[in-house]
Amino acid sequence: MNLVSNEYLDQIHQDALRVLEETGVRCSSPEVRQILEGTGLAAYDDTTEHLHVLSPLVEQALADTPKRDQYWIKENSFGVGGTAPFVYDDTTRELIQPTFEHIAKIARIVNQTDVIDFMARGVLVPKEEVKVMETIIENCDKPVYAAAVSDAGIEKALQIHQTRGGFTIQFSIINSPLNIIDSMIPPFLSCVKKGIPIYVSTMPMAGLSAPYSMSSLITLTHAEALFGITLAQVVNPGVMVVHAGLPSIASIKDNYAVNLGLTSFNIANLIMEKVNKRLDLPSIQTACTTSQEHPNEIAEKEAVNGYALMKKYGFHQMRHSFGFLKELVSFSIAKLERHIDLCRDTTPDQAPDYQVDPYDPEGLSAIMRNGSQANYMRDNHTVSNTGKVFLA
Repeated sequence: MNLVSNEYLDQIHQDALRVLEETGVRCSSPEVRQILEGTGLAAYDDTTEHLHVLSPLVEQALADTPKRDQYWIKENSFGVGGTAPFVYDDTTRELIQPTFEHIAKIARIVNQTDVIDFMARGVLVPKEEVKVMETIIENCDKPVYAAAVSDAGIEKALQIHQTRGGFTIQFSIINSPLNIIDSMIPPFLSCVKKGIPIYVSTMPMAGLSAPYSMSSLITLTHAEALFGITLAQVVNPGVMVVHAGLPSIASIKDNYAVNLGLTSFNIANLIMEKVNKRLDLPSIQTACTTSQEHPNEIAEKEAVNGYALMKKYGFHQMRHSFGFLKELVSFSIAKLERHIDLCRDTTPDQAPDYQVDPYDPEGLSAIMRNGSQANYMRDNHTVSNTGKVFLA
């Protein structure tokens, strides 16, 4: 069963290639410029400070990237994923600072649960990369992804990769729209050169840092992830890279906060996954989470909608699917346990009806027009589509 046609998916990919070639990414990193320009298939424009990447270089990178069946997480895998800065205290309803005990408890629950196939740390304990990784793998035998930007964290990640396997490091090297995060480039390149598997993560928000239509939101998300994949493959051809583009939607009526409970949010992430499946790329997106600050009936309904859609249409990996609350700010262990049962019991026939909007040719123009500037709130494309798209 298909959400959209193959032509729709292929057009998104072609548009993303055009974004990288014609608009490029704002890049002040001399090392990134040198690496990509050294291929003869990328060029830096001093007047715009944008690095333009030609389509043949991206296509070569996609040819070098390990394919989907070479990744160790199976199709249709739900995961905990993510990093909430707070734990939601299910007794007091307050937000508290996470501890290693919280991480260990989440890891043990994941390890004992049939419907969860992978995990990240779930909650944030700052400046403790090594101990966080050690705590997770001591309590969970399943595939894990983590964050590592320090030398010690990267060395620990390399050790785990070489001895345990099933381990991936997540990086966000682009701040949407189309801005390289200079501080993330050194650890990213360090991991890639060492051959540590990585997720290339990006999270454009329609109406805020991305155009306000379904196809164009996914186009920008895809372009940003493709840049990271291309850079990784030029540096170390054949390194395992997972497309972790996470298209999201700003709630215009809620002061532009991200709304993770919308059916259209789940659909956007499903379509992003389908673009990647066409390219045979390992893929991880986000689904089945909530707009709610507290565990409640609405949060359960939103999760069930997500689980049913995923089961109906199929996917590779979806993270943030259990314990997270509104805007991924907090993590409820009680919600994790309750939503494990919801996921297990939900069937594909519970999926809500959803009609995907047709491909939007104006969306590409909006991306080109805004470039690396987050002017989408005021862009006429957003204004003209407000109240017409992303309504549920």
